[in-house]
Amino acid sequence: MAVDFSWSQFLWTVFVFVGVPSSLWALVLWALFSKRREGTATGPLGSWATGSIAVAAGFAACAGWLSWSADQRGEFRGPGLPAPNAFPGWQIAACGATVVLLCLLAAHLSRWAKTGGHVAALGTTAGFSTAFCISASTDETGQSGVGVILCMLGWGFGLTLLIILRNMAGARRRPAVKQ
Repeated sequence: MAVDFSWSQFLWTVFVFVGVPSSLWALVLWALFSKRREGTATGPLGSWATGSIAVAAGFAACAGWLSWSADQRGEFRGPGLPAPNAFPGWQIAACGATVVLLCLLAAHLSRWAKTGGHVAALGTTAGFSTAFCISASTDETGQSGVGVILCMLGWGFGLTLLIILRNMAGARRRPAVKQ
């Protein structure tokens, strides 16, 4: 089955389902963290670089793991449109583990321990969801758009919770900073 990919449809889908929610989330992060001091720098990357690395990592994880499929019978379906819609459990688990590890790596590389973690979570979510929009932009039923929304919510809440736990664990190891 041939699929006609439309850049305008893809960009519109990314804008509506990823760009707008990510911008709102970024404004909330800015409001929460703009006045806080986080003490000494921990990594080489500022917030913009952290977010950019995380977006690229999230996109690469989704495209790398979910653009092909291998089934239990050993059959392989290579990358292409339409994207596969059935994956073995190990492939989904590997994709999830890759996303989590890449998010934590981006957070670790950030100059700001707490803020950088949240920026990494936002960037990873946006990148993964953008890759997911490739399939959504070719879907005539609109069901993939709902999948992008669920992807944004699931990865957004999940990675944010992960970063909150990471920050709590890190606060136990770091001495308190006097403001």
